Amino acid sequence: MKLHQQLTANVNTIRAFEQGCITINNEPCHNSLIVTADRLEKNWHIESPEQLTTETIRELLVYQPDIILIGTGKKHHLLDPLLSLEAIQQGTGIEIMTTEAACHTYNILLGEDRLVLAALIVEK
Repeated sequence: MKLHQQLTANVNTIRAFEQGCITINNEPCHNSLIVTADRLEKNWHIESPEQLTTETIRELLVYQPDIILIGTGKKHHLLDPLLSLEAIQQGTGIEIMTTEAACHTYNILLGEDRLVLAALIVEK
């Protein structure tokens, strides 16, 4: 499903989403990934929501986003509230949703010039 038609120079935009593949700019990514406006980590080590830990959240906070979106794959998963605690204490919002919804939300927040980070689980 196409998400965004226009390419913006020097900004990582999610252009398309389909099961097993997320296209960032013109680059298809088949593994879980972390994306911000200016960084793309194409091989995030998380493959399922059950692998998320407090340490994982700390790793995401290093990017210093205003908001973290975690895409949990095809299904929405609730996280243990303790996983969100450190982000909230630092003033960083954290939202959990399906990966498809996280892709859409990332582009919207990016368009609002928010410092957004999307950590997206891509299911094989």
